[in-house]
Amino acid sequence: MDAGAKKKRRLEEGQRGGQELPVPVPPRGPDLINSLPDEILCSIITLLPTKDGARTQILSRRWRPLWRTAPLNVEVAINYVGHMSSYCSRLCSLLSTHEGPLRRFSLTYQLFGNNFQLVDSLLQSPRINDFPELEICSYNVLPPSVLRLLPLVCALHLGKRAPPRYSDLIFFPDLNQLKLLNCSHFPNLKHLTLARVHISDTALHAVLSGCPVLESMVLDGNIGCHSLHISSPTLRSLGVSDGVKVLEGKLQELIVEDAPLLEMLIPQPPSYGLVIWVIHAPKLKTLGYLHDDIPTFQLGTMFFEKMVPIISLPNVMRTVRTLALLTTPDLDLVIGFLKCFPCVEKLYIVSYTRMLIKNEQGYAPLECLDRHLKNMQIINYEDNSADVNFVKFFILNARVLESMKFVVRQGQCDTKWIARQHKKLEVHGRASRGATFCFEADATRRMSSLVHTKHIHDLASDPFDESLCGCPGDYVF
Repeated sequence: MDAGAKKKRRLEEGQRGGQELPVPVPPRGPDLINSLPDEILCSIITLLPTKDGARTQILSRRWRPLWRTAPLNVEVAINYVGHMSSYCSRLCSLLSTHEGPLRRFSLTYQLFGNNFQLVDSLLQSPRINDFPELEICSYNVLPPSVLRLLPLVCALHLGKRAPPRYSDLIFFPDLNQLKLLNCSHFPNLKHLTLARVHISDTALHAVLSGCPVLESMVLDGNIGCHSLHISSPTLRSLGVSDGVKVLEGKLQELIVEDAPLLEMLIPQPPSYGLVIWVIHAPKLKTLGYLHDDIPTFQLGTMFFEKMVPIISLPNVMRTVRTLALLTTPDLDLVIGFLKCFPCVEKLYIVSYTRMLIKNEQGYAPLECLDRHLKNMQIINYEDNSADVNFVKFFILNARVLESMKFVVRQGQCDTKWIARQHKKLEVHGRASRGATFCFEADATRRMSSLVHTKHIHDLASDPFDESLCGCPGDYVF
């Protein structure tokens, strides 16, 4: 009898005798997590919420000292409930005893009146000054204890991520108050976000003139500043939205007079009536989402009225590599943009209206399609003649295309439907033999033209590629 038969017989005898045989335990593999260096484990702790990061001390002796030296991200929410005073005391104790570097401090408070006792008590901790990144979310004015921190930080986010109403706005001090509080110079500030902030023209211009190293800025739905002029030798990324249509006092005109290092410009909807003039930005690489809510848009010597070029075609910008449009799939309109930006490598189209456009073929060769366009994404693609003819033009003419992605309504994207699209789009006759085509069913992104502020501040990322974004849903725009 071989070994396998003997093992089977012993098993049957054990079962007949009512005995439970021990279940063999597979050998444990190596402990890969604990074999990582301390620096990586500290990075893991830093990515966790503060409470969860502290709880890693109970995992093992190896983890116990790591929490005390890991970079610290702190998120605090303050309101008037009974336990908040003791909570703030414990947090101050944590800050005073933590041995590691401090990275980001996020404070959300919803208070009544101007009684900021809890906020002031928390911000009296000396180590608050060591946080390079500060986020303040509120429905109220900024207390002096917050204002004194502003000149010290490298990254500042002020405002709420909710639809703006007058009662929801943070009220920023006027110019005289800034001077009185000695808070008009921001020598370290590189990244600035103002979202749903009531700030005057003079105060905002004073803040910008006091930022000698500013690299990125996001302005979203602010009230009080009607016309903004920007001249910055250091600014590299700019996102702007004028807020809700019915609010008065919103931003009406943005003039970028001189931005020699500007690489990314993100004019986001809603931008009802926002006029944008970009006079000098010779290094602009990323542009969008452009949409017809912008009545006038000037970029160098090019002028657009409601997304239609009104200047002759020799006025082109060859630096733009990534272009995003919020429009109906209108082939004439998009071809016009590609003539103005002939070196586009990535093209994003978010379709938000349905118009009966034939999109007939028959265009002269384009430099962009012959030499440059590599990636294309269509969000809200539908199986109709307008969309099919629009996409088929690029499939049959883009000679260096590498990938084309379709985001369609959830439930449409089964195997038979995809096969039918391949036939309609004539992918077998594609101009680029190496091009790939991906269909994704995702109802939540169907109308998406939102860009997370993290990616506006991060020039290394593609702000329009949601597949690369693992951020939570706190889109500012």
